Amino acid sequence: MELTSEQFKRLVELAYIGEWVVNSRHGIDFQDDEATGALQGLLGLASSLVDEIDRDIETNDYYIDPDWADKIQDRYIADYDDHVFWDELIERLAQRDLAKQRGVSMEEINRDEDVIILRPAEERYREELELNGLDRLMISEEY
Repeated sequence: MELTSEQFKRLVELAYIGEWVVNSRHGIDFQDDEATGALQGLLGLASSLVDEIDRDIETNDYYIDPDWADKIQDRYIADYDDHVFWDELIERLAQRDLAKQRGVSMEEINRDEDVIILRPAEERYREELELNGLDRLMISEEY
């Protein structure tokens, strides 16, 4: 496979993001070693083409320059996390409301089957959160 150094750098960014998604929320005992190994292999291949890749003398592991990692974090990962948070919150609030309305647990709500019912509630929450953020979100003592 032939790639320019810029394409290789982009591929490294994508692999870095993918490994981060797989491993970032897990403790050291629950890391996906295959994902880490794949990233290490790619970093090893790219190290001669991409200046921002170095190798730790003690561990022999490859790593990307911390400034580059911060840029990837700011540009892609933080944005992804932000969207996932709001989308999940909206979906779960709508599912919670429908479950309460039906008198069932949230686990009994099937998103695929109930999508037509859930969409208006999701849109209502989306508009509220876009306008006011979390300012008007309260925990009720009713539950």
